[in-house]
Amino acid sequence: MWRNKEKRNQLFILLFFTFVLILLTFSFKLIFMINATGIRMTVNCFLYLLLGFVAFLFIKLSKLKSDYGFKNRKAYLIGILLAIGLELIIGVFPALMGFSLIGEHRDFALWYLIGKFFYYVLIIGPVEELIFRVYIQDTIIELLPRNKWLGVVLASMLFGFWHIINGNLIQVLFATLLGLAFGFAKYNIKNCKYVGVAVSHGLYDFLNVVTTILVVK
Repeated sequence: MWRNKEKRNQLFILLFFTFVLILLTFSFKLIFMINATGIRMTVNCFLYLLLGFVAFLFIKLSKLKSDYGFKNRKAYLIGILLAIGLELIIGVFPALMGFSLIGEHRDFALWYLIGKFFYYVLIIGPVEELIFRVYIQDTIIELLPRNKWLGVVLASMLFGFWHIINGNLIQVLFATLLGLAFGFAKYNIKNCKYVGVAVSHGLYDFLNVVTTILVVK
């Protein structure tokens, strides 16, 4: 009975977190009302860090035991290799064949490239993976111990629909597929850990920018 009560508490906390996540996510829409680019980017970064902090609090509240893998060198290597593999498949090869799945050509701008590197690798990747792969995925896996793979699938679907804020169903589909890649990597690759998928996610997003500059015509 105690175990069932604990699971009910975990489910309630997860649902409440999802509600908070939706509220904070749609607050991102207000960012587009800010005309000054610098202020808009600063507010965007602040909201992302707030999302990460909220996720961390809910992880603690749920008493999830997570091995983040910060000291595991293999996790970083796995993340880098996974990001390169995904970029080749989704970004580079289609662009070389004449069509782009990752956006239009961008002109080279050093400061833009540096900014995007820090934005994706230090904020987007770590925060989104903390939310979806560490908290949501691991919580669902604990709730469904006999069908752990469902934790990966459901978290990936939530990750995909979370991107509906961009107003593009294709983006939702791509995000879901990427979520499955990151989710199954964390779940099935022994040394991947949170660090592995965080590095992979952030680096993949950054490599998309590089590909639009160097490969997309």
